[in-house]
Amino acid sequence: MPAEAGPLTLETWLAGRLESAPPELAEAVWPLVRGRLAEGEDGLVHAALDALAIAAEGKATRSGAVILLAADAILTYALEAAADPALGGSAARASRLAERAGPSGLIGERFNEEEMTE
Repeated sequence: MPAEAGPLTLETWLAGRLESAPPELAEAVWPLVRGRLAEGEDGLVHAALDALAIAAEGKATRSGAVILLAADAILTYALEAAADPALGGSAARASRLAERAGPSGLIGERFNEEEMTE
């Protein structure tokens, strides 16, 4: 999905980032994030966790590896977006997102320690 001219939104920001990503990764990311973009960076974190759950349920295949890489990329993009001043972000905002997402936050709620170590 190419970036469009106009105001910078999370979607256009992400499109700009994905232009330089390997095509297979970009193609995996878009379906995972499309329904979550309106939720901002928190939506991206949830999309990353959804992708992680999909990857964990699947077999060790190339497509599973791509989904796992997409989960990692989406979480990274969420933190980058939260820090980007062009989107109203800051280091403090990214830090708060990391705290909400971390082991004591969304990740901990979604995946307990037992599930993460299996």
